[in-house]
Amino acid sequence: MIEVDNVFLTDFDSALSAPALIESKDGGVRMLFGDIDELINYKETIFPDKDATDVTIPQHADVKSKLSLPIYQALRDNQVVLDAIKSFAHTLFSFIFDADAHRQDKVDIFNNLVEAITETTNSWELEKAIQESTYELGVLVFNHKITFYNYAHNQVDFDYEKIKNRLIKDLLLLKFK
Repeated sequence: MIEVDNVFLTDFDSALSAPALIESKDGGVRMLFGDIDELINYKETIFPDKDATDVTIPQHADVKSKLSLPIYQALRDNQVVLDAIKSFAHTLFSFIFDADAHRQDKVDIFNNLVEAITETTNSWELEKAIQESTYELGVLVFNHKITFYNYAHNQVDFDYEKIKNRLIKDLLLLKFK
């Protein structure tokens, strides 16, 4: 969700498109995006790249300038979350494959970990699944644990399923490198 002050529903017309989910709030609008791809597509619609022809209607220039900072901040925040997930995946992967164990045991533990993560429905189950899948290798100590779990536990602002799926994707990418 992105909140923008001093921009109103009436500022959007056929020349300046509004996102699919937008609502009025006191002093501005709230824009909702289903995922980062929707936000990126909207940003590209509002702020086309330099090579594209962008004929800005003068009254839209002010609205665009007010939209710019919140949109770019949301994109930057998303990148921070993606980086935390990738870092956590790397830490998990390293913990398993740097352990003193037979190669096939490491592969089996990794596969069990991915399967256990897949079955989780919330961040508490995720923590338990990680602990139970890797207990044979020792005690897990993560430098990035707090950052990652801040996002995974915050189901008000973040979608756990998307975080979980990204973690699985990042783990599998590491496996096949």
